[in-house]
Amino acid sequence: MELDGQKIPIELSRSRRRTVGMTILEGRIKVTAPNWVPLTEIANILDYKSRWLTNRLKEWQVRQANKLEPEDRWAHGATVQFLGQPCVLQLQPHLEEVLWDAKAAALLVPSAGDPNHEQVRDRVHGFMQAQAKEILKERLDILAERSGRSYSKFSITHARTRWGSCTQDGHIRLNWRLIQFSLQVIDYVVAHELAHLKAMDHSRSFWDEVATILPDYKAGQQGLKGVTFESVS
Repeated sequence: MELDGQKIPIELSRSRRRTVGMTILEGRIKVTAPNWVPLTEIANILDYKSRWLTNRLKEWQVRQANKLEPEDRWAHGATVQFLGQPCVLQLQPHLEEVLWDAKAAALLVPSAGDPNHEQVRDRVHGFMQAQAKEILKERLDILAERSGRSYSKFSITHARTRWGSCTQDGHIRLNWRLIQFSLQVIDYVVAHELAHLKAMDHSRSFWDEVATILPDYKAGQQGLKGVTFESVS
């Protein structure tokens, strides 16, 4: 079934229970429903909860990825998240720098000299950090100009505790690991920090400011729910 723009396998089982229950099981959604509930109603319930379900599925996928040993996580054929999409690592001995093949959804990584998993990881991270400097700055400038807000300085951080920050003098910092998420998530974090230019707390007026900068901010906010720094590469 297509949920929130993704085709996801659904497993349906019937029981004597009184309500429809849903859970994530091995990369699919398992639905347990009473015998008397028609398929059309079950489909409507799934559609209504589509965003919540797809977010839980993403969390499951991240947990599965973290079960890999480093040697497997940073090997040919492994996957990493880049701009919200899984990209396959392809080790290429003839390359001199990491390249992104958007059409093939792949990151092409130099592998001359038979690099170990730490070298592959460092090369991929170096590529992502360079991309983050450009893309995060671009999103910040777009939202700042669109909303009429201005900041004094921008920099990339390597923090393991927060996605972004904003000082009282307008210095906005964004975590390079945001480059692994979709633009929708990136824009939410950017709007969040821009809103701190007006309110340094998380009061009602702060969230009103976030909504003014990015009306659909809750969609991006949902994309970060349940995600920890331990769950990103």
